Amino acid sequence: MDAVGSLTWIVLLSLVCIINLYKVYCSESTVYKTDNGLEQTIAVDRMPGKARKELQQEILALLGLHHRPNPIKNNAVEKSAPQFMLELYNKIRSDDDEERPSVNPSRLHSVFNNNPVPDIHEMNGTDLIMSFVNHARKLPFLRHERNRMFYFDFSDVSPGEIVTNAEIRLYKEPPAKRKQSQYLIEIFRIRRGNDPEDKVLEPEANLTVSKNFVGWLSIKVTTAANYWTVYRTENLGLYMRVTDVRKGRDIDPEQFGIVGEDGPENKQPFMVGFFKMTNELHLRYRRSGRKRQNFSPTEEEDTEDYYHWGEGSHSYSAGEHFRRQACQRHTLYVSFRSLGWEDWIIAPDGYAAFYCGGECSFPLGAHLNATNHAIVQTLVHLSEPAEVPKPCCAPTKMSGITVLHFDDNSNVLLKPYKDMVVKSCGCH
Repeated sequence: MDAVGSLTWIVLLSLVCIINLYKVYCSESTVYKTDNGLEQTIAVDRMPGKARKELQQEILALLGLHHRPNPIKNNAVEKSAPQFMLELYNKIRSDDDEERPSVNPSRLHSVFNNNPVPDIHEMNGTDLIMSFVNHARKLPFLRHERNRMFYFDFSDVSPGEIVTNAEIRLYKEPPAKRKQSQYLIEIFRIRRGNDPEDKVLEPEANLTVSKNFVGWLSIKVTTAANYWTVYRTENLGLYMRVTDVRKGRDIDPEQFGIVGEDGPENKQPFMVGFFKMTNELHLRYRRSGRKRQNFSPTEEEDTEDYYHWGEGSHSYSAGEHFRRQACQRHTLYVSFRSLGWEDWIIAPDGYAAFYCGGECSFPLGAHLNATNHAIVQTLVHLSEPAEVPKPCCAPTKMSGITVLHFDDNSNVLLKPYKDMVVKSCGCH
């Protein structure tokens, strides 16, 4: 065989190897990647249905969710509210060295270009950022004024969440006739009158805008949002009025250039709210995360079935190998996409959780980050191994992640979750 033929065979064999590796490491069925105990990262590409469901339930509980959200099927990330939240996510997601992801005000000024988030200092310690889609079509009244109406569904907001800031965001197109003039945009909260059929407009906020302005407008509606959080059944939506300041005449918002719910998807109106959880709600989330269903493998589903180290690999006991290793951090990557959650989790596709594993044996070196108690326990274990166990390899430093996802009403939630990533390990 000549040199050209040999080279061709080498290239073909290399491609086959690459394809096989891709199948193992990038299979859609791969839920997570982990260490195989030999300092190699491998993809776990086989998991029984029961174990997969158990893992899904565990992660949902950690996220404080009671069930898997089912947003509207035709939902698109390209719509204005999800796009705003995705840009916000990219600007505030935690750095690798952060203990807990939180809103950093300095990162928010370029969101949606011309429209920085107002009252930036109020957002320190925000527990949840949520965007609300406009469902004005759900309002049974004032059908002839639909382009002036806004309805944001607060049914998924817990009464224990306090609104620290809420804004309605409107996109204004350039006017048909460029003529300098000032216009007053007024937002009203709709409430019931003395007669159930009557509707009363409560002033909420106003903003004076030049007719030639083009871009996103932000109008604060925190009072209305807090009211709806407490009195959900009183949420009748918002009403908008646009007035020519010079002429004192009420005009159609569309003539002024305000894009309504029938406009382009990336310019439709939406609301964004910033929430702070009460201590009671924090405790409730923690308790829901602790409610775990005990799971023990059946004879048909042996624990060895949970771990598949790739096709063609030899079998071995990873546990025995770890017992010979010193306590250290190991790779563990959880893929939301492979769990089948790509329809409701916008970002991230997954995250590197890591885990701690290995021996805590005498002598405990400085690299093992051992506590004083662990050192004493190790010494006692040497003399009384049957009575006192060795210290355990456990996380010594954790950090959080930020998750962006839809809820059942196609609203978008941006929330930080602490203690999701192992940063370092030690003997405890």
